[in-house]
Amino acid sequence: MLFSDIESSTVSLRRLGVHWGDALTAHRRILRAVFEAHEGREMGTEGDSFFVVFGSAHQAVLAAVEGQRRLQENRWPDEVPLRVRIGIHTGEPDRHDDGYIGIDVHRAARIAATAHGGQIVLSEATRQLVSDLAASCSWRDLGWHRLKDLPEPEHLYDLVDPDLLHAFPPLRSLGTLASLPAIGSPLVGRGSELAEIHDVLCDDDVCLVTLTGTGGSGKTRLALAVASGLGEQFPSGVFFVRCHTADHGALMWAAMADALGVTGDSTELPEDRTLRFLGHRQALLVLDNLEQISDADHVVSRLLNGAPSIKVLVTSRRPLHLVAEHEYPVLPLDLPADDRVDREDAERTPAVELFVQRAQMAQPRFTLTQTNTADVVRLCRRLDGLPLAIELAAARTRLLSPKGLLSRIDESLGTGVTASDRAERHRTVGKTIAWSHDLLTAEEQRVFRRLGVFSRSFDLPAVEAVVETGGTDALDLVARLIDVNLLEVTEDVEGEPRITMLQTIRSFARAQLKASGEREDVRQRHSQWCLQMATEICESLHGPTQVLALDRMSLVQQDIRSALSWCLRPSSEVGADRTELGFLLISQMNVFWHRFGYVAEGRGWQERAIAIADGEDSPGLVDALHGMAVLELQQNDVQSATKALETALGMASRLGDLDREAREANSLGVARRSVGDTAAARQLLERSISLAQRVGNAKRETTALTNMAVILLDSGEFESAVDASRQAIAADRARDDPWGMAINQTNLAMVLLRAEGPESAYTHLASIAPDNIALADPELAVATIEMLAATLAELGDAPRAAMLMGTADAERGRVGMPRSTPDQEYCDQSLDKGRPLIPSAEWTACHTRGAELSIEQALAKALTRQPAVP
Repeated sequence: MLFSDIESSTVSLRRLGVHWGDALTAHRRILRAVFEAHEGREMGTEGDSFFVVFGSAHQAVLAAVEGQRRLQENRWPDEVPLRVRIGIHTGEPDRHDDGYIGIDVHRAARIAATAHGGQIVLSEATRQLVSDLAASCSWRDLGWHRLKDLPEPEHLYDLVDPDLLHAFPPLRSLGTLASLPAIGSPLVGRGSELAEIHDVLCDDDVCLVTLTGTGGSGKTRLALAVASGLGEQFPSGVFFVRCHTADHGALMWAAMADALGVTGDSTELPEDRTLRFLGHRQALLVLDNLEQISDADHVVSRLLNGAPSIKVLVTSRRPLHLVAEHEYPVLPLDLPADDRVDREDAERTPAVELFVQRAQMAQPRFTLTQTNTADVVRLCRRLDGLPLAIELAAARTRLLSPKGLLSRIDESLGTGVTASDRAERHRTVGKTIAWSHDLLTAEEQRVFRRLGVFSRSFDLPAVEAVVETGGTDALDLVARLIDVNLLEVTEDVEGEPRITMLQTIRSFARAQLKASGEREDVRQRHSQWCLQMATEICESLHGPTQVLALDRMSLVQQDIRSALSWCLRPSSEVGADRTELGFLLISQMNVFWHRFGYVAEGRGWQERAIAIADGEDSPGLVDALHGMAVLELQQNDVQSATKALETALGMASRLGDLDREAREANSLGVARRSVGDTAAARQLLERSISLAQRVGNAKRETTALTNMAVILLDSGEFESAVDASRQAIAADRARDDPWGMAINQTNLAMVLLRAEGPESAYTHLASIAPDNIALADPELAVATIEMLAATLAELGDAPRAAMLMGTADAERGRVGMPRSTPDQEYCDQSLDKGRPLIPSAEWTACHTRGAELSIEQALAKALTRQPAVP
């Protein structure tokens, strides 16, 4: 499997302008010719990307080499070459319609995403198969890398050919053993601190070290330097966790789960996912910026108790006050004793050394001389030796001499600014930012303060949506702010630029935004952008682009939380438009909260929305009640869900909203069925189908038909249940809905077990189960394993039935998704036929073994052979 795309395509598009189409056409023509010559089969093309499969690893690698060579030789418009990154993996994906799905496809895509333009990255499986090509090319061992959403690291290589580019930055993976941000310049003046903190962390009796100090004192930079030298001491990894956007413990757990790469793969709470992953691992966690999290001490205490083999290095402006905590104050950099110091003595002091280092990065010809030494020393003393303040000041040396800088600082920061206490040092950093801000043009200041609305990193389209660019290229708008170190720029997995601010600078930008009188308008546009992102992402969660959708959600989720917090307030206080925007946003987010482990968070937002509505009939309140009920049903809180759905159904009827009425009738039918009221459930589903047909909503009709098949099964109307299931499957296929089709295929297996017997059900399950699991939906995966267990029990294969139920029970407990009463009764009806076939002790032992298996492992054991019928 070969994946490829163009690195930094957005930047290339901007540079090429009208010639972009010609360049893209040439890129496609070259690669398609090469792939065809090497018998590659093109499985998908989207934008500038290719997904191609080959019959052998040799063909894939030779095609990649020839493709890169031809791309490198091509004459591109305006002499702007397109750099293509390629990843190759060899595996056994599952066939699905005319394509391939499964974990190996995701792995191949993730490998390609780590590469840079011109680079060819291979998995270990591929490299072993092409080792005999070493005569014409060679391999560079890139080590083991963690890839997003994949539990185990991958050993990666890149291909070295004398005719191709061969020098590349580190791979864009989640990291090797140390998942730490890159450090762009040497650490200055912290040698003794590094050694001391290193020794404390390596002490067997120490599990928690907190670096404290004022904002801008260099705590994060020092923590990174310490952690980068500790990889060998922590075989399970070193992980850096940014907590600057979190303001309470739940978000801190989410940040840790994200940094560890264990978010978005189940309905399990972030806290439980984090502790399960760390377990007894020997790992180091660097938790950055905890001062704004009021319950950070409780989170860290829980972390240390739940994962006793880890160690934690914290940066915070205040200590956590835990018994196990070793506090290490990070002081400003050492300064010359007074202004009258000669150049040799001055340049040996860390503060001056840092200023010179950063000044030379901004102005390579800058040097410390006898003429400017006194001004540089006075400047560093004015800034109290705070690294952040010194770095911001030094960035201006391209415009002003040290004397000019000192004059501007005196004007902007005033006199009497000393390092006498922490509060004064804090004001120094703020005033240094203000001084740098004041040197911007009015337009640059407008852009800067508006960018403060973002909670995390953002891309160029986000700038265009929120800032109001007036037709100016967003890249040009942010370039100046990046140049003066008010913004930082990185690359995402696609090679596109992402921009962020330091937390201290973001706080200043938000204060400026508030003072400008523009905040309400900017927050409104920011919330509208969040709604657009949530809509686009959540529409992709059911299809083949689910992995990419989850990646996008991880980048904007904190901004969406911020928008919800701003919007969900009574309209009498903030205006109807703003409140309505909040209701629309939670309606879009509900599918994400429901399917990917954020049930508690989703219920919290829905409760807030319902309280704001104050019982007044509205479409938004119907949606909030529905969203709340769906999440409550997932947690088996049937009574509360039923009440919410009854209210929503009545409200939709009063509003004359037939589409919403159809939705609520369907969901209330599911709730009635869960408490055994089959007659009421059937009546409600019939009502839903009728209403959906009246409004022409095929998806709504199919959903109700899906649930009707289950009701017919409960009622013993097996033939009708089979017909209803097949109708629902056909409708989902016509709408190209793989997720809906998978649910209906699973329901059909349940119906076939009763209507035609276990052999028919097993044959059907064996054909659909791999596709079901590949969709990565936790609830669907568990239901599939449970159906296999029930079928195997009726086929007489009691050991495997017990083992699969062990997997299902453990998974439900892990993600907090209890089985409904009717579903439990259905499982027991089949399992009771298998339990007497083996001793109870053997059943228990098999169930226990199954609890240790993953869903994928359980599926493999279920499909290893056709079970014998007794």
